[in-house]
Amino acid sequence: MTLHLRPCTVKRAKRWVYDHHRHLKKLQGAMWAVAVYDGEELAGVAAVGHPARKLAEQGKLCVLRVAVAEGVPNACSMLLGACSRAARAMGATDLVTYTLQDEPGTSLRAAGWIDGGLTDGGEYDRPSRYRQPALFPEPKRRWWAPWGERAKQ
Repeated sequence: MTLHLRPCTVKRAKRWVYDHHRHLKKLQGAMWAVAVYDGEELAGVAAVGHPARKLAEQGKLCVLRVAVAEGVPNACSMLLGACSRAARAMGATDLVTYTLQDEPGTSLRAAGWIDGGLTDGGEYDRPSRYRQPALFPEPKRRWWAPWGERAKQ
């Protein structure tokens, strides 16, 4: 097995996420994406964009989705590391991502990410602005890239 990284269009990443992500099939959009290949076969993608409005400060980015084919060890950690390095090289001050509570975060730990605890969870619907119900409204585990401002706190 020879894993290597390649640039990826957001359009291709969205298709891959739809076909391979375990629970969040729809990716609304992203700023950029990266792919990991096992030889000549696409094995996974990661998409990066702006975080939720609460964290949408200047310089902050979010790994929106990582989707990897089953049975490709280290691909997820490789994608997370690539996203982290690229975001830092572009001048981001923080990079964040989230997992469900029942996901162990093994790949994030392997890539050096810092566990930032649980979010509050909940819905985004307000009387003044209707939103679709959240698929997973429960609190999520927040992870920070190790070089970011929040990780150092």
